[in-house]
Amino acid sequence: MSVWLDALAPKRLGKELRRSLAIAVKDVRIYCLKPPVLLFGLVFPFFLFLAFYVGRKGPITEGIPGLVAISLFFASSNIAPAGMPFERMAKTFQRYLTAPVSLTWTLFGKSLAGFAFGVSVSVFPLLVGIIGYGTRISSPGLLVPSLLASGLCFSSLGTLVATMPTEVPGNVMTVLNFVRLPLLFLSGIFVPLAEMPSWARGLAAISPLTYGNDLLRRSLGFEGYHPPWLSFMVLVLFSSVFFSVAAWIFNLSRRRS
Repeated sequence: MSVWLDALAPKRLGKELRRSLAIAVKDVRIYCLKPPVLLFGLVFPFFLFLAFYVGRKGPITEGIPGLVAISLFFASSNIAPAGMPFERMAKTFQRYLTAPVSLTWTLFGKSLAGFAFGVSVSVFPLLVGIIGYGTRISSPGLLVPSLLASGLCFSSLGTLVATMPTEVPGNVMTVLNFVRLPLLFLSGIFVPLAEMPSWARGLAAISPLTYGNDLLRRSLGFEGYHPPWLSFMVLVLFSSVFFSVAAWIFNLSRRRS
C-alpha cells in the first residue's frame, strides 16, 4: 500500500507521468522493430487468423472484428516481454533502480509502450476491412474506447508476464504464448460464444480477449454477447489486477535484491 501511495503522491504525479511517457517513447522506438515483436505481434496473428478462418462459411467481413482483436491482443502484449529481457541482459534495466522515477511508474511507461504499439497496429486490419471488404464502423463512439480499453488490458497482461526473471527473450515469449493461445481459443473469435456449450462459455469468461472482441463486434455492426458496460468493467478490472500484480512482484524483487 505504501508503494502505491508514494507513486500517486500529488507532488510527484506530474513528474512521474512525464518520465513514464519518456520510457514509453524510448521502448516504442527501440523494440517495435525487434524480431520477436514483429513475428509474434504482426505476422503470427495474421496467419493464425487465416489458418482458422479460411474455409468457414460466411463473408470475410464477419471475421474483421476478430482479426482486429487478435492483432491488438498480440501486439499490445508484446513490447514489455520482448524488451525487458534485453534490458536485463544488457544490464540497462538496473539503471531504472537508480533513476529518479519509481519502479511502479517505470512499469506504467512500459505498459504504455505496449498500449500505443498495439492500438496503432490494430488500425491496419481495420483499414483492410474498410477498404478491401466494405466493413462499416457502425459506432465510432464505441470503437475508440473499445480499442483503448482492450489495448490497456492486453499491455498490462504483457507487463505481468515480463516479470519473469530471465535474460532470454525466447523464454518470456514461450510463457507469453502459453498464456495467450488458450485465452485466444476461448474468446469466441473462432467459435461464437452463443454456439459454445455452457462449460466453454464459463471458461471464456476468464479471457479478457472475450470482452475486447465482443466490444469490437458491436462497434463494427455485428451482434455482441455481453452488454458493453459489462465488457468495459471487466477489461478495467483485468487491467488493474494485471498491473497491480506486476508492480507488486517488481517492487518485492527490488526489496529482496
